[in-house]
Amino acid sequence: MDRPGPRKAHRQPIPYLGGAALLLGLVAATALGRPSLFAVLVLLALVTALGVFDDLWHAAVTTKLAIEGSVAVAAVMLGFSWHITDSWILNAGLSVLWLVGLTNSFNLLDNMDGLTSTVAVVALVGVAFIRPGTAELALPLAGCLLAFLLINLPPARMFLGDAGSLTVGFAMGLVTIGAANSAHGLHSLLLLVFPVALALFDTSLVIVSRLREGLPIQLGGRDHFSHRLQLLGWTERQVLAAALVATAAGVLAAFLAGQYPLAVAWLGVPIAVLFLLGWVRLLAVDPYRRAAGARPEVVHG
Repeated sequence: MDRPGPRKAHRQPIPYLGGAALLLGLVAATALGRPSLFAVLVLLALVTALGVFDDLWHAAVTTKLAIEGSVAVAAVMLGFSWHITDSWILNAGLSVLWLVGLTNSFNLLDNMDGLTSTVAVVALVGVAFIRPGTAELALPLAGCLLAFLLINLPPARMFLGDAGSLTVGFAMGLVTIGAANSAHGLHSLLLLVFPVALALFDTSLVIVSRLREGLPIQLGGRDHFSHRLQLLGWTERQVLAAALVATAAGVLAAFLAGQYPLAVAWLGVPIAVLFLLGWVRLLAVDPYRRAAGARPEVVHG
């Protein structure tokens, strides 16, 4: 259960069972008709188990990274490697970094009711449309998350918890690597990054903000893009709508990039510029002090 706290919006304990629900739903959707996904389900089950442990006992950052890295190495050995260079070792290293990094980006993104689920559904469906070879995992996972949104939209009756957000992030890493491997060079990078641009947007925003303030990166806090938009007067539903549109824009940019050398591919450039301008604007919003001398709103747990 997620207990109420001084920096939390909910006033009653909320179950942290979303990760277990998500995994069981995915197993039910894929185990019988998709035997090829058995190894993937095992990997995701390991990540979910790590998240459950973290939800219950708050695992140390080094412990989480070590386990995530081990599961990522196993994924690479099973064939989930980004073929960006001619060096197998370099490809494997970049793939592990991507899987671990994106896993934790989605963990950080899970800071508002329905946010991670909304972003992941749009990204998964978009990637499956652009690269149908990824649909085997992407669409069942999107279906599970869409169903979960029924009880996760604000006000949420259940949270994903670390068990859910870590699992979603790792699965998104596998899906985007599969999409990226359908292209070469810069196209490969754009297919990898653009569909999950909002998660990377949020992670980089938080890291840069905390480094500027001299605050620890690994702690929880109300300094994400969603909190900054709320400080500007946005409601939770408006933030979710903006997240949906931004994620769809990232997917569209990936699709347009894939049309190169057709001229329409350059329409992805304005989308990238809008992301950059939004990032700069939100960086200027100070989420740490309500008034001069107020304590930073970055806390444990």
